[in-house]
Amino acid sequence: MKNKIIDILFGLAFFMMILLPLVFSDKEGGKVASDENRILAMAPSSFALHEGLTTEIENWINDNAGGRSIAKQFNNFLTYGILNEFRSESAIVMNDWYYALDSEDLILNNITHRDVMTDEESKVFVSRLEDINNFFNDNGIRFCAITFPYKVDIYSENLEGYLTQVVPNSEISLMGTLAELHPELNFTVVDSELKDAAAAGKLVCYRSYDGSHWNAQGILIGYKALMNQIQAVMPEYSIRILDDLDFNVEVIERTNTVLDQKFQEEDVSYSLKAPTAYNNQEWFTQINYTANDPWRSARCYETGDATKPNILIVGDSYIWMQMFPWIAESFNKSVFVHQFDEDNIQRLVDRMHPDIVVFAGLTTTIEDLVHYSALTTEKTTWNRMFF
Repeated sequence: MKNKIIDILFGLAFFMMILLPLVFSDKEGGKVASDENRILAMAPSSFALHEGLTTEIENWINDNAGGRSIAKQFNNFLTYGILNEFRSESAIVMNDWYYALDSEDLILNNITHRDVMTDEESKVFVSRLEDINNFFNDNGIRFCAITFPYKVDIYSENLEGYLTQVVPNSEISLMGTLAELHPELNFTVVDSELKDAAAAGKLVCYRSYDGSHWNAQGILIGYKALMNQIQAVMPEYSIRILDDLDFNVEVIERTNTVLDQKFQEEDVSYSLKAPTAYNNQEWFTQINYTANDPWRSARCYETGDATKPNILIVGDSYIWMQMFPWIAESFNKSVFVHQFDEDNIQRLVDRMHPDIVVFAGLTTTIEDLVHYSALTTEKTTWNRMFF
């Protein structure tokens, strides 16, 4: 009886060992592994006999099974935990530049150009941007949109030797082509200005302090492009556009530590010499507004100058983290809400009566925001939701 129990236990142990590779297999095979800067093998497309099938299966097993993730964690503990070498599951270091990633792999997809719209998607993008222009114009409101490149688009040379771009054309390049072909869209793509500044030796993105954003010099370039676009669609107003003389400029030395790895860089900070716009966050409380984005990035600035127009901007962190107070200098009331709050656009329009609405942010932000046009025809539904 005792021997039978031992046999059963050994049998169960053997069965569990067989299952371990399946339990610890990579359930998201085929993705770029951010902690290894490599691409995992895709599962074989078909198990029907064909040349190379054996190699495909072997590659997939080697990359995705056999407790690979556990082995990586143990290796990382030894290599990086004890030896204190740099590693991050949410970052890539390319040519000593730090690039932050995210859980949705937006930046990885952009780096490898996996996010480029197809011809059909491009047609839909143009059509919906046309709808948005028409919708706001019909309501006596001007509209424009502006998009910005990811950090890696500006410093693409950092890719060399690390990651391979799946297709040669980038999303920012495609959007630039669409903007040129359709000037009626009031759509600006800020790309060449940043690349030219970088080529001239300016630091327009944080080298390591921030994994994806521009620094103050890059923000100023994006700001001027945005304000010029606003002036173009509102020629009846004399829109004030700040220049270098409006700022106190300071060169700073920064040391940033990311997972015990020290980065050093020289940067430039910009602060307004004589700001006139003040932050009025109570306005959102007065209209009983609740933000949907986790960063609570909604902003309201006022100058108290009724001769200036009102502006509503819907976008991402490239606006609210530093650029927004500069924009507010040129308007009476300036309101920013995150793209995650796009369902509240009509509510805000009815509350603040903007003279212009602006969609602004990274390419992925603008791609998401153009779907707003699918909601604009459902104003009665929105009324039931918010009023």
